[in-house]
Amino acid sequence: MEMTAKQTRSTKRLDFVNVGLRKRGVAIRLRMRWDRSPWTCDAIAKRLPIESQVWHAKYANNEVYTLIPVTREVYRGEWRCLYPAPGDLMYLPIESGFFMPPGAPPMDLSKGLIDVAYFYERGSNLAGPTGTALGNIFATAVSIDDLDRMAAVCSDVWFSGAVGEKLYVEAA
Repeated sequence: MEMTAKQTRSTKRLDFVNVGLRKRGVAIRLRMRWDRSPWTCDAIAKRLPIESQVWHAKYANNEVYTLIPVTREVYRGEWRCLYPAPGDLMYLPIESGFFMPPGAPPMDLSKGLIDVAYFYERGSNLAGPTGTALGNIFATAVSIDDLDRMAAVCSDVWFSGAVGEKLYVEAA
């Protein structure tokens, strides 16, 4: 008997995700880091697919991200990082008091929001005007060539704008 993708996912953990920009037509494959962030991988895998407005970071430098509401998750620090590397995908809990971009989803002040952030180049720093924004790395890039292609397109979000662009994370 052949299993469907949904059946396979429910009985086997998700090993890879694709992260992409819908309008620009680019994506990168990342390996889920169950070895370092099992709680975060599980929390994200249960939420897939994720697709929402993309923003480009102002303070962290080389980051594109989307914001999603907290459902039942209670953040647990795992593979925390202040200086993410190119190809890192992070789960960053956002509490009230952090800068929210125009058009951000409404924040439940008792729960906050989740920043799902993809870092595309070196030199990113998660210390900003409201302090540090530590989060968990939960997936990492598997291809250098894909990193370069994705970085060029993510940089275009900064230079050309993010209006109408969506960041997505889906099972690979």
